Order: sequence, then structure tokens, then C-alpha cells
Amino acid sequence: MISNADISLDRVFITGATGFIGHHVLAELLSRGVYCAALLRPDMRTNKNRLKTLLKALGVDLDYHARDGRLLLLEGDLNGVMPRAVGADIQSVLHIAACTDFEGKPNGDPMRTNVQGTRRLLDWAAQRDIKCIHLVSSAYRCGIVNTEVAECVDIARPIFNNDYEHSKWQAERDVLGWSQTHDVILTVYRPSIVVGHSMTSRTTSFGGFYVMARATQVLAQSFGDDVQGRRTTGVRVVGRASASQDLVPVDYVASMIATATTDSRYHGRVYHLTHPKPPSNATIKAAVDTYFDVDGSDFIDPDHMDDSELTSTERLFYDASQPVCAYLTHTPVFNRDNTHVLEAQAGVCCPAYTPQRLQDLIRYAESVRWGRKRKPAGIDQAGHLTCHDDKLPVYFERYLPARVAESEVARRTAMTVTVRFVIEDAPECAWRCRFVSGRLVHSQRATTHPEPGPVDDFVYITSRQVFWEATAGQADPQRVFLENRVRVTGDVETALKMAMVLYQFNREFPCTPESLDKWQTEEISAGDASLLREVVA
Repeated sequence: MISNADISLDRVFITGATGFIGHHVLAELLSRGVYCAALLRPDMRTNKNRLKTLLKALGVDLDYHARDGRLLLLEGDLNGVMPRAVGADIQSVLHIAACTDFEGKPNGDPMRTNVQGTRRLLDWAAQRDIKCIHLVSSAYRCGIVNTEVAECVDIARPIFNNDYEHSKWQAERDVLGWSQTHDVILTVYRPSIVVGHSMTSRTTSFGGFYVMARATQVLAQSFGDDVQGRRTTGVRVVGRASASQDLVPVDYVASMIATATTDSRYHGRVYHLTHPKPPSNATIKAAVDTYFDVDGSDFIDPDHMDDSELTSTERLFYDASQPVCAYLTHTPVFNRDNTHVLEAQAGVCCPAYTPQRLQDLIRYAESVRWGRKRKPAGIDQAGHLTCHDDKLPVYFERYLPARVAESEVARRTAMTVTVRFVIEDAPECAWRCRFVSGRLVHSQRATTHPEPGPVDDFVYITSRQVFWEATAGQADPQRVFLENRVRVTGDVETALKMAMVLYQFNREFPCTPESLDKWQTEEISAGDASLLREVVA
């Protein structure tokens, strides 16, 4: 139990403490002896353990700082119920929490979290004697610009590349208006593309740079043992070689934020936490290509790219890179006057991104499977078995043949291919399906060996969870492939074509274990009725 005597009067209230930037900033503040209060979403126990693990990786003991009174954990949610009164010790708010999705989601993100959540935080802060608010925004809230971006909060609305940029711009405007109304000092931090630690390359976020690196790995794997093909790919990458990627390491960002937050001399300004000399697309591509031993690809101006001419491999690249495509073709120039002053105070600078340093980032990402953790398949939150192994034979041997016979997608695409599906976390679950001109001519049990047999064109290998997400039409094939949730062996190019066909088919006839139960019951009832008519006749 923490008494008032144990609490410093300059405690910093932090949102987003379990995020990539957030846990680094919290670790930095605690290491400097700063008293902090971290907002954790429900449930508290789960997120406390998560934060404990994250801080441990940085050499910070959560339990020690909690016992010492320097770290107070508060349960609340920017999109739900905020914590009740926590005393008068909190004088500043450091708002790091954000949704980094580029495009709008059904739940309203990124606007829901980045704008509405920020407004809810401001309402909460208005009820307390908050002296300062520190907002972690994004350098790219500037949208599409052709002039140097100033270190100030702009009033004019720019043209945005995506919903994320819009949400960050709107949040800045909201916080600026609120701070002026409530006479609160506002400090804004605008990091660019944040990547792994400058020394260890450790990261818990795998967007941006990592997406393109992962796409290159997939390209390399698609050629298998064909070394000549791997080195003459002919893939056209949408982007400009001369444009740059503004990469900054997370420890640099955390150190800068912690320095400004704890020193009032640096409050009330905007800081572009960007790289003074960011690496070019050409430099990054050369480093990534060398790492995965691929060659023969080149950049193409987006104005010269004809979608209808894309090969299936290029389609994979194009779809994977589309969210960040704008950042491969246009790079804003950021003024760093305030940042230069803060760098001098913090005693830090951005390291140069040499090919070796870029490859270290990829090496770490590979070592942690690009951030994909294996979840126990088939277990729901209550601990009940939900694997639906008994539904798999019904799906492959009855439902799939019936629906393919009715499918407009199957008739239109008319593929001839033999594919084996391996559900790797279900015992002895594999089916071989032979399609001829879009017709499913047979679907039968097969071996679970991951390599294609003499009659297989390719093999899809996945988990029960991803399989049922796919049959429900909820799993985008490019995304699950890039995220390593589905593996393919054999003819990868044909497999990618088939993946898009199956995606369209699953959208045409979405199927879940529950809907499969209903379909099976209706099929049996229809069969009984047919039999009754025959008997009566």
C-alpha cells in the first residue's frame, strides 16, 4: 500500500506504457528516479505482467519500483472508463498511447483511440490540477507537403496519405486548443519511423521498414532452391530510389522524450524526433536484398505502374507495401532546430543507418518470428476447447464440395490445381483437394508431411485458428502469409493465385464451425425430406 508520504509531488501520468515507445520511455524515466503513474487497460493483472516482462527486457524491475513508490499502476481505458481520483500528486501527463493502423477499422480506429481517446483523456485531466501535457504525435501528421515542416502545431489542414496521419493531426489540434483554454503548457514530440534499439536491435513493433523486409524474405523463399531465379526476380517495387526512409531507433526517441519531460526549460515546444540524414530507399533496398540474397528488382514510379500487368509475386509485394507506399515515393523534410538543442542536452544523436545496422534490424526480427507468438490453438478465454477438430472432416468432405459446385468464383477463375491443406496443430489433419477447371473433383484425407508429394502442386500449412478465420472470410491472404501465419511449400506463385481465389470463395460462402453445424442440420433435414418423398411415391 502506497501512502501519500511515499508519493512525489511531480509524478508523471503515462498512457501507452505497454506500447513500443511507451515501455522504453517508462524505463528511462524510472531509471532517472522519476515518479510515474502508468495507465493500464483492463484486465490489470494481465497487462501488469505484460509490462513487467517488457521492462525486464530493458533491465528495469517493475516490482522494485512499485514497492519503492516510484511506480503507481492505475487501471483505466482511453476508450472506456478512466481511473477515479488518484490524489493531487500528478502534475503532468505524458500521452503516448495510440493506434497505429493506417486505415479505418470497423471499431472506429485509429480515430477512436487517437482522437476520441485523447479527448477523453483531456476531460479527465481537466478535473485535476494538471500543469503540463506532453503529447507524443507523429512526424507524418504533416500529410503531403513540398516545403520544410516547421516545429509548430499547424492550423491549416493538409492532404493526408491515410487515416492515421489525419488522426494525429486532429489530436494535436485538440490538445493545443485544450491547453490554451486551461492554461496548460503543451510539449509535442513527433517521432518518424521508429525501429529497434540502436545497440540490440530489439523491437516489439514490426510495421513500416519491417513489412518491406518481410516481403523480401517471402520473395526469396518463393524461389526455393532456384538461385538463378532468386537473383533475377524482375520485381518492380513501387517507390523512388532517391527518396529516404526516416528511421530512428526507439532508445533515441525515449531518451529525448524523457529529457524534455523532466526539464521545464524544454517544455512548451515541438520536437521533430527524426533522423538528420535518413537512409535512402536505394540504400535500404540494397541492404535488404543482400541479406536475403535476392536481386533483379528495381523501383518504379507509381505513375508508371499498371496494376493489371502485375505478376502474382509483384501483387504480393504491391499489396504488402500499399499502406507504406506513400513513404517510398515522398519524404517530407523536417525542421529540427528545437531538436538539435534537446539533443545537445540529452547527449544523444541518431546513429547512421549503414547496411550492417539495417541488416541487424532484420536479423533480430527474424529471431523473434517478426513478432508472431504462437498462441495455444483451440482454447478460448474461459479455457474451453474450441478447436472443432470434428468439424474439419465435415468441411472438407461435405461442405466444400457442395459449395464449390455452387460457386460463381470457382466457375469464373477455373483453376486446375492439386493443393494439400495441413492443419499443423490438429492431430493427423490434412486433406488433398483436386480442382479441375474450377470443379472440385475430389477431397480426401492425406498425409501431414509439410513437403509436397508427387501429385501436389503446393501445400498450405496453418493452424486451426487461422484456418477458421480464413473460412469465415476474415483472413486476408497476403497479410497472413507475410505474418507467417500460413506457410507454403511447393509452387509458391500458383499458391498465391489460389490464395486469392479461396479468399474470394470464403467471402462468397463464409463458414464458421457454428454455421457449419446449422448447414449440416439443414442438409440432413433436406435429405430426410427427400427420402420421405421417395417412400411416399
